[in-house]
Amino acid sequence: MTVDRTGNLTDRGNQTLSKPADLSDFYSVDSKDTDTANGETFYIPNWAKYHGLYRAIPELRQVINKLASWTFGRGIKADEKNKAKLDKIKGFGKDSPRGVLKNLWRTAMICGDSFAEIVKDNQGRMTNLKPLNPGTLKIIYSSAGTIARYKQKDVETPFDIEEIYHLSYERIADEGHGIPFPEALEEMIYSRNEGLEDLRVLYHRNIKPIHWIEVETDDEAKLSQMEAKVNEAYKKTENILIPTGVVKEIKTQSTSFQNLDSLNYIKFLVRMFITACGVPEIIMGWGEGVTEASSKIIYLAFQQEIEDMQQYNEEMTEIQLNIIIELEFPVDLSAMGNEGQGTTNPNSFKKDGKKI
Repeated sequence: MTVDRTGNLTDRGNQTLSKPADLSDFYSVDSKDTDTANGETFYIPNWAKYHGLYRAIPELRQVINKLASWTFGRGIKADEKNKAKLDKIKGFGKDSPRGVLKNLWRTAMICGDSFAEIVKDNQGRMTNLKPLNPGTLKIIYSSAGTIARYKQKDVETPFDIEEIYHLSYERIADEGHGIPFPEALEEMIYSRNEGLEDLRVLYHRNIKPIHWIEVETDDEAKLSQMEAKVNEAYKKTENILIPTGVVKEIKTQSTSFQNLDSLNYIKFLVRMFITACGVPEIIMGWGEGVTEASSKIIYLAFQQEIEDMQQYNEEMTEIQLNIIIELEFPVDLSAMGNEGQGTTNPNSFKKDGKKI
């Protein structure tokens, strides 16, 4: 038994796997070009689809949350001037600056892009950064392929490019938008869901097998009465009394675990999923057969990816918001102190030789 693929899970775009006519035992992936601007064009992130995956698949949700949490580490560092600018960011009214920026980065990973309105006062000074629904915002490109403006659904006046804080995850080539983190994981997500559903049915059929009951009557009324009585007793796991001569034979149908390596298959799918996400198992809180030495090497490799994400967010806040920040890495193994505490970046903000 498999899960019906309905709603947002049905749309796979141009990523559907297909069998070549001359190689029926093999698979190939359809070619895909970038979304190049040809005249004035637009793009709207498929927020509903990928947000649905994020909300429904726990592994995906945890991976994206982990990446966002590690990117913003132990907090945001800034000097007094830039900290004063940051303190104006309150999101929907009760957010912290770190919470707003982390939310926007997590959103960008989910559907490829995130947007926030840069609210300004009459003097053009930023007074807040308000996240927007990516599925309601249209990125409009000029014929030259650059962003010309943004248009929000049901809002007549478009936003100028300076009025929107825009993050794109893994933007590639000449595309003016990002790539959703879950895009390449869809087939694996389907396999995982189907495997779990099949395992649930398999386990359920061992505990409550299907019974084929042959009775000594073909009267429809008596058959219905008998069926209702047996089903009620079976549902409540109770005994049932049947008059002599009513039941001829009871046959049981169940599926055995003996010939199926079901649990290992599920573990394999989860491991493949985590590997495809680029997040080590030790970061997720588990890992089989990993030594302390190898885990440190894995951690350092992961650190490079996180530092790249941190640098992107630092660059965007400076370029788009004119705020200079530093995102502190949680624990830097390459610069561990004598007491095992992670040291800070030597290029941290300094004033009179001291970090602030």
